[in-house]
Amino acid sequence: MSIVAVVSFHSMILPKESLSSSQLAEGILFSPLKFCVPVFLTISFLLFERGADKYNDSKLAAIKKRLYRLFIPTIFWFTIATLLKLLNRKPIPEIIGDLARGEVFTGAYYLLVIIQLIPIFILIRGWLNKKLNIWFLGIIQALVFLSIYIIPSNSYQEQILTILRSINRPLLIYWFIYIGLGIFFFKNWLLVVKFSSRINIKIKALLLIIYCVVQMIEYRWLFIRFEGNILPFDYVMFSCIISVFIMFFCFASLQETQVSSSIRDLVKILSKYSLGIFCINGIVSQIFISISTRFLSQATFSFPEIIGLKLFVWMILLFISLGLSIFLERIGLKAVVC
Repeated sequence: MSIVAVVSFHSMILPKESLSSSQLAEGILFSPLKFCVPVFLTISFLLFERGADKYNDSKLAAIKKRLYRLFIPTIFWFTIATLLKLLNRKPIPEIIGDLARGEVFTGAYYLLVIIQLIPIFILIRGWLNKKLNIWFLGIIQALVFLSIYIIPSNSYQEQILTILRSINRPLLIYWFIYIGLGIFFFKNWLLVVKFSSRINIKIKALLLIIYCVVQMIEYRWLFIRFEGNILPFDYVMFSCIISVFIMFFCFASLQETQVSSSIRDLVKILSKYSLGIFCINGIVSQIFISISTRFLSQATFSFPEIIGLKLFVWMILLFISLGLSIFLERIGLKAVVC
């Protein structure tokens, strides 16, 4: 679910000039899918915590193993994206800036965030074994969000806003709560599954609807707050944190035997190649955006046309990125897609 949702945010390939007044409406409509990155991060640290016990005697060994596993695909896909930008004659200083800000391809920031958070995870995981400290981490994250919310209210803080925009999404102050959530869900997994199994399906549906409404309202507020220039704060929302609890409580008890074999196969293949899909769709979407900017910068589209094109590109990106991931694995490049 998360990898499919990620691709949806990379499927808007029209230039902003073509979106006209539909930009806010489109953002609100798809904002409930913003659970994707928070859930990805939480699952990552849940799995890191599961495998961390064997490295209790050597934090350095744990850091090396995880970073090595991430550096291979990061270097590979950053290199591919850089070469494409060079072929497109983009100035080298701009490319260096894109690399540092995680903009060398759409979604590249995620890899930079994970690489930064892993050493922090290793250093504080023992401290986070106490539930009280996880609550404390959550309070700190809430204070960070609130501090960002009040920036537009103070004209003298405009310089702070400019600095945050220049750093873009890789700034780790937006993401550290998901270390705590990953550890929390691992330590309490059996209780979470038990709790999830006791929630009636109608209640789960209601929880998902409430989350969608809250996410839409907060996104609209944030969009207006920052006058339409929402990046890099599009995940600096309390509803994004709430989405992790909603998704885990609604789906933690779901078993393979409860779905059809075709759905099981689809889930397995998307999960296996989620890394490749994430990186490839981000690069391909930038190619699409480059073409769109060249030929459609003067065009305007109605809201139904924009949504229709987004849904079409969404499926195309998913199909292309999955196909290329399978191909790269078969030619011996498994480490960059799985």
